[in-house]
Amino acid sequence: MSAVTTRFDQHVLQIRIDNPAKKNALTMEMYDAMSEALERAEADTAVRAVVFSGAGGNFCSGNDVTAFPAAGSEPGGPNPVMRFVEALVHASVPIVAAVEGVAAGIGATMLLHLDAVVASAGSRIVFPFVNLALVPEAGSSLLLVRLLGYTRAADLVLRGASVDGGEAHRLGIVSMLAEPDAVGQVALEIAGEFASKPPQAMRRSKRLMKGDTAALMQRIREEERGVFLGLNSAEGAEAVRAFREKRRPDFSQAR
Repeated sequence: MSAVTTRFDQHVLQIRIDNPAKKNALTMEMYDAMSEALERAEADTAVRAVVFSGAGGNFCSGNDVTAFPAAGSEPGGPNPVMRFVEALVHASVPIVAAVEGVAAGIGATMLLHLDAVVASAGSRIVFPFVNLALVPEAGSSLLLVRLLGYTRAADLVLRGASVDGGEAHRLGIVSMLAEPDAVGQVALEIAGEFASKPPQAMRRSKRLMKGDTAALMQRIREEERGVFLGLNSAEGAEAVRAFREKRRPDFSQAR
């Protein structure tokens, strides 16, 4: 069974991340499967909305640590993570997320590209990059500042902080709160409303609101280079070792 499943019904494509044993951490194969689904949705005018969700009570805990070496391939080469991020940036089809439990790493930064984010108040959205000796990715170093202002964005990024769903709603990262057992249903209802609208007007409107994506893509490529440097650095190696050994990393000798 695939760790990413899809279902198409009533003009809504549902993409479900299904790796609950690892809180829906992503492998390179899972990135490719999500990219393929988004690319098909973008090309198929019968798809009028997309819903992302996670299995087992969590949305997505970021990258599977065993996928880090693959993600650290030389910038400019084949990279499933970049393929997925570019699909998000260029999507004109409306996309909704149903966020339960943990949304960390790419599970948090992908939300900044979406058109509606439904979460429970007790969900947890985590920006852990600096703690892993990495820079933020998926354009979040630009989008968080645009959304929150510099100091609030810095508080999240430089502290490697997390916020619960209620605080994320207050900040504007989450667009709607729902009871934990209703998050998925509310997300589907919003997607159904999107799907009931004139589809080309919806896509054109989204493109206009997103604006010129050239600056965003430039920042994403800069972030990719920063991630590459972090993954291949001594402090990056210490961060990964500490993660695997379930201990606090020691950066006291870092330069």
